[in-house]
Amino acid sequence: MFCLNADISSTAFIEPLPVVEFVSQLLNRDVTARMLPDADRVKIKRALRGVKVEVTHCGNMRRKYRISGLTSQATRELIFPVDDSGTMKSVVEYFRETYGFVIQYTTLPCLQVGNTQRPNYLPMEVCKIVEGQRYSKRLNEKHITTLLKVTCQRPQDREHYFHDN
Repeated sequence: MFCLNADISSTAFIEPLPVVEFVSQLLNRDVTARMLPDADRVKIKRALRGVKVEVTHCGNMRRKYRISGLTSQATRELIFPVDDSGTMKSVVEYFRETYGFVIQYTTLPCLQVGNTQRPNYLPMEVCKIVEGQRYSKRLNEKHITTLLKVTCQRPQDREHYFHDN
């Protein structure tokens, strides 16, 4: 007698997309045209907290960060201290002067990365989701249905798979 237990597990992964595209898919609309309501901001924050992103504005230097939050202000309104003397600079100015990068979607919030006491702000348009990350949050009904359709197999189909391979 021969016995084999061939359990197969499946998990969802976050698609490695530019963050602006991911957010547009999450909210099912174009997010670049106007300010986001608070409810959308909360939804985005929940979906992205803990996700790793890489920056795309520095050429080949693709630094990676873990998202800790989302700013409550739009990118165009966001200022931060650049030195210990209290000199303030806007995120828009900083990216233009430091990297020669002109931010297009200034109505979107920035991603907060790093620690919460002294966060770094990254505009969504300079970030891409790093490939190979499991999606650990609760899936919605549509995603659950899709996952089940892709992964469910009848016992006899599974048996044939193992016999044929």
